[in-house]
Amino acid sequence: MILLLETVHPDAHEILLDVDRVHLVPDLSTFDPTDHSGVRAIVTRGLGQVPAEVVAACPDLAVVARCGAGLDNIDTDACLAADVAVVHAPGLTTSAVAEQAVMLMLAVGRRLTHVDREVKRGNWAVREGFTSTEMRGKRLGIVGYGAIGERVAEFGHAFGMDVVCTTRRSSGVDVPRLELDELLATSDVIQLCVPLTDETRGMIGARQFATMQPSAIVVNTARGPVVDHGALADALEAGALAGYGADVWDPEPPSSGDRVLAHPSTAVTPHVAGLTDTTYREICVRPASSVARILRGEAPDSACLFGHAVESGGST
Repeated sequence: MILLLETVHPDAHEILLDVDRVHLVPDLSTFDPTDHSGVRAIVTRGLGQVPAEVVAACPDLAVVARCGAGLDNIDTDACLAADVAVVHAPGLTTSAVAEQAVMLMLAVGRRLTHVDREVKRGNWAVREGFTSTEMRGKRLGIVGYGAIGERVAEFGHAFGMDVVCTTRRSSGVDVPRLELDELLATSDVIQLCVPLTDETRGMIGARQFATMQPSAIVVNTARGPVVDHGALADALEAGALAGYGADVWDPEPPSSGDRVLAHPSTAVTPHVAGLTDTTYREICVRPASSVARILRGEAPDSACLFGHAVESGGST
């Protein structure tokens, strides 16, 4: 049996059906524990969680798959300790996420949600006295200079922005590198492009917001918990930050009464940066194909495999 915690692209679903029964279980708490012995694979996207207790409850589990890049919703340590393979789709969403990051930067800077809403209400006069932020000549500070950060930098240069970054990479960085505090203090737009780790969780909090210019815009297409949302709400409400754009939240979905969500200087999308006409299929099909190979006793796509190799027979 394959447990599917969220829907996937139809082509990926067909690949899974070719090797075993597929059981869609959006809420694992509703799944009968007596069925766990038949579970050979668990497939999730961004919301379905695979904690250690779920891994431990499935004695026949051979593989956990994430149809996407990040693995923060899977207890990878528990999987590796239990000899369970983990497969995902790293690198496939680079362009899509970078495009979303730039879109959010422009949406906040040009006050898109505000003017769109007003025009649709019949208020064409919203243009009287209207001002917004032009990106040409502004400093773009990229926090985390991996593949997505590099792609965002390319877009920034195309807009005529002064691009800087902060990164732990020791080589291959083609823009000026600054320490985080200097980047935050001098950037007009701050793009968060880091993975969620113990080190990056809450890395942008009250002290960091106090470092920024009041005219600064922050864009988060990384993970919601990278930002302290209480401190973010305080900064927005105090006028210490010009705006916030995000494709990710903490928690997901947002809780009712979320102060950041209610603020007029925000632009928010529901974690859809990778769900484009081309990328969505690929990020589902490639991990699903590796799941199918493992369940058939074959080696998975090495580019999709996290942490260690899988030997023939589906063991790790």
